[in-house]
Amino acid sequence: MKTRDIVLMASAGGVFLLCAAGVWFAYDSYAKSSKVRSKLDGTYNTLKKIYDADPFPSTNNVALLQRETAWLSGWHRTLADELRAAAAPSESPTPGGFIQKLQNVSAELHRKAAAEGGKVLADEFAFGFERYLGGTSEMPKSENVKRLALQLAMVDAVTREILDSHVNAISQIGREVFEGESGEAPVTSGRSRRPAPAAAAAPVADARYPCQHFTFTFVSDERSLATVLVRLAKMPMFVMVADLRIDREDRGLQPRPEKSPAEADKGKPAAAAAPAQRVVSGPEIAPLLKTQMQVDVYTFEGV
Repeated sequence: MKTRDIVLMASAGGVFLLCAAGVWFAYDSYAKSSKVRSKLDGTYNTLKKIYDADPFPSTNNVALLQRETAWLSGWHRTLADELRAAAAPSESPTPGGFIQKLQNVSAELHRKAAAEGGKVLADEFAFGFERYLGGTSEMPKSENVKRLALQLAMVDAVTREILDSHVNAISQIGREVFEGESGEAPVTSGRSRRPAPAAAAAPVADARYPCQHFTFTFVSDERSLATVLVRLAKMPMFVMVADLRIDREDRGLQPRPEKSPAEADKGKPAAAAAPAQRVVSGPEIAPLLKTQMQVDVYTFEGV
């Protein structure tokens, strides 16, 4: 009988402890939920006050914002001026310095072309600067040196992209001649000393965004031509292909016919139908393409 009482008492004590623990956990959870609910209510009330407040800023805040904006704008202008001053050359380019730079660039590009294999450039190729490079070269005028140096840098960059595209040959490079007399024909580089064919009218550039106009004529296969266009589009310089004329290299660049083939065949007696022939094509036998590319390179002052 005593053992039974002891077991009942122990069981009652265990049940009491479990009930007490359950009550404590329930109270703790309720307290935590109440605290979270209180925070949510406070956040909601704060947000409601913000939405209910006057949406227009005060006059003092507007004046403070204007002062800070003016200070930041002046600070930005100062930094931009210092950056341009640091990037600018310490001395203005001289005619002799330009000639030396032209000779160095020409030598580097000829070495790069030779490394590509084959005769990509002619020995006398001068990249559109024949009047300043070669046996009968002349010294440029001081007032023309800055723009000539800019043109040389652009020709250097674009020519490197064309060479890296593995073209077969670069036959001509024409630049926009500004230092000669009015109406002087453009100077071109290549095996032939004939002037370049008439170029398509270049788009009129905004006065704030001047551009330099160039003509590149080269021979390549279709894949290399596509690579040239992709590489020019990916250049850091802003390069735009203004006009592109492509023809088979064995035919040369032919002028566009005034009449379509259908119009030209009108009135002619019908010819006998030619027997069916098998057309074979592919990269191994595809003809080389001669491309004349008009390129505009833009410059943006202060950028």
